[in-house]
Amino acid sequence: AVVSTQSTGTQLNTRAAHFVVSSLAPPSVNFESVIATMGFTNDSIEEVEQKRSTVHRVLGYPITIPFIISNEFCERFSYYGMRTILTIYFVEKIGMTDAEATDWFHEYAMLCYATPIIGALIADIFIGKFLTILILSMVYLFGNFLMSISSVGSIGMFQEAVETEVVKSETFMNYIPKVWGPIVALHFIALGTGGIKPCVSSFGGDQFHASETDRMQRYFSMFYFSVNAGSMVATLLTPELRQMSCMGESTCYPAAFGVPAAFMILAIMAFFFASKWYAKVPPQGNPVVDVAKVTFSMFFGDKDPIELHGEKKYKETRQLWRVLAVFIPLPFFWALFDQQSSRWVLQARLMNGNLTMFGGQFEVKPDQMQALNPIFILALIPVFESVVYPLMKKVGLPTSPTFRIILGMTITACSFVICGFLQIAMEGKVSSWNDAHPGDNFTIDNFPKNEQIHILTQIPMIFVITCGEILTSITVLEFAYSYAPPSMKSVCQSLSLLTTAVGNLVVIIFSKVTDKPTYLFFMWAAIVLLAAVLQGFICKKIQGPLDEYRLKELEGKNDGVELKEKDSAV
Repeated sequence: AVVSTQSTGTQLNTRAAHFVVSSLAPPSVNFESVIATMGFTNDSIEEVEQKRSTVHRVLGYPITIPFIISNEFCERFSYYGMRTILTIYFVEKIGMTDAEATDWFHEYAMLCYATPIIGALIADIFIGKFLTILILSMVYLFGNFLMSISSVGSIGMFQEAVETEVVKSETFMNYIPKVWGPIVALHFIALGTGGIKPCVSSFGGDQFHASETDRMQRYFSMFYFSVNAGSMVATLLTPELRQMSCMGESTCYPAAFGVPAAFMILAIMAFFFASKWYAKVPPQGNPVVDVAKVTFSMFFGDKDPIELHGEKKYKETRQLWRVLAVFIPLPFFWALFDQQSSRWVLQARLMNGNLTMFGGQFEVKPDQMQALNPIFILALIPVFESVVYPLMKKVGLPTSPTFRIILGMTITACSFVICGFLQIAMEGKVSSWNDAHPGDNFTIDNFPKNEQIHILTQIPMIFVITCGEILTSITVLEFAYSYAPPSMKSVCQSLSLLTTAVGNLVVIIFSKVTDKPTYLFFMWAAIVLLAAVLQGFICKKIQGPLDEYRLKELEGKNDGVELKEKDSAV
């Protein structure tokens, strides 16, 4: 079966390489020679080992690693640069209501985290990681290009209407885009970014020998740093670009979307330049089909699943389902976390962003507040590793992954409680003003920003939710890798990303409950607290079997071992 899968994958890989070359090269080019020269096809297992041994190294790392890290930095800049300004674009440029903008943002975010399953299946079964990344990056780039071009006012097919605006005696002609342009673009971007998400980091891991555990661990640290560095820089820059005036308009969304598109070009170039040096592991098949067969036999089959599929596959499938049970409450964490880019931005949009520093006057843009999250992440990860976790052990608190997840969800709830009280304070500011000025009848939406609470008062809730992210998000990655059966680790990683997609769907559904932001913030806090309680019950039931399987796996004793369901303290 493995030979058959690899054979099919090789044929599809060659066809995909033909597609890439034919789309980039003139008709007279000899495709076979180009494909061979540029290293588009996958390697055999022997060639993979040979490349790992003979590739040129820089500071002990394969020369391919800097290209992969650079690709990730540029791709994350592209993703977060566009995502950062998206809610503001929907509301201020297209004219959506806050509720409509929230729904569209979270539908886009949902697709970004649902499509990794597609990318993983394409890479593992058909064409391998390299061509999956390359082809879907081009899809990604097309979405970036369409997003930028659809915001250009002079292109009539994308524009709905035009409004005249006078700012400081200067007249601007502001075009209102038709909604279909950015919506189509976002679906291409979601397919591209989601499809490559499970492939890029693991493709970097493929460049190392299995024995290079220390270097591989440092590579993943550098990879995670590049993600947050790209996010931080983009989140600070693109709000400044959108605020400029260009092309006769008072804003400059073509540049704000165009720069992320340019960085996506750089990402593809960085990845492509090292193509002939990469160790390209051939498709090995994906265990999803086997899991489905064993699961069906467990619940609906007439025969013993062990007799049909073997004891090893049976036990691995049971362990997979235990891991997935821990994932059940996680969508509620992601439902809160991703509202940093929607509801929290909409709150910041109504706040006073004026700031006097170093003798100058600055304006903090509402979408720039998101930059604090990656800044706090980079600063706090070492603190948690060297201070918080050792202190938890010292005072007798558990530091197991499941307990950290529960604690992280609880802390995340606290961030929304802070957000709710901040919203109450903003509404109180408006009421106090109206009481003191009987002729005025302001609402929170049209209240003068320079009289409103300062935007930097959001810092505590951003700090708190970042602590929740470190305890929950990073721990989930560790948990999914450590506890998943060896043959199903990639499946677990993809399904952990799927919880983010479900979380964004949850936002779309639950946001219909009320249109009052204050009620919504406290509602979300209550929901994730209930999810944390549910997480505790689930972990209490399955922690024992989870740990037992993992211990037996580490000892190499899982074959023929019967695992009994039993309760265990979290």
